[in-house]
Amino acid sequence: MGRSRHIFSGVLPTDRPNTFKGYVYYELGWFHKFTTNFGIFQTAYQGSPETSYLDVGYAFPGGFPTYVYGLNNWVNIAQNPSTGQITVSNPGMKRTPWFNQTDFNLTQNYKISERMTLGFQGTLTNLLNERAVTAIGDQIDSNTAANYIGPGGLTLFSGTPFYAATMHPYNVTALMNSAVSSVNCPTKTNPTGVCGPLTVNSAYGLPNRYQLGRTIRLGLHLTF
Repeated sequence: MGRSRHIFSGVLPTDRPNTFKGYVYYELGWFHKFTTNFGIFQTAYQGSPETSYLDVGYAFPGGFPTYVYGLNNWVNIAQNPSTGQITVSNPGMKRTPWFNQTDFNLTQNYKISERMTLGFQGTLTNLLNERAVTAIGDQIDSNTAANYIGPGGLTLFSGTPFYAATMHPYNVTALMNSAVSSVNCPTKTNPTGVCGPLTVNSAYGLPNRYQLGRTIRLGLHLTF
């Protein structure tokens, strides 16, 4: 699947180019001493970008993440359950779903005297209890099995030759199908041996963070 060589510049993980915010407020007075305030705050944010990454040179597990397809590029991964063979889609932009939230506020005031007011307030955050996905698993290789790719058949312990290999293009898919594993293929005894396909992270591409659920905050205050 191509050869890896990228400039690591792009939008930040918090980039949301399209956002919408709106607030509606209404005050209702009745019986001369009572006032009721209603407020609705609506937000809508475009999803944030995701970037696929992979351990390069070593893993224990994790610890050496590299954006092998460049920043803001995502690939879909499939692994044959029988052979372990890995296939990779073309890199492209992937964002989390849109984030939508409606907040509601109600304030009830009672005028005790000319200078004193008793008020009750209720705020419902995420009124509709929406549960948008806010992050997904970006790590391609398993986070529990210590396996990784070694450009040029080299690992971190190869020193300068490894650094030189990582600074030149390399075929990511081919390396994933002949990955190095510190468990099944120890680097000390077989530093350049073919160890077979790496174990793809079962959480890759799956949601792991969600929008906070509905919360209610109540308050009582006296103004004088």
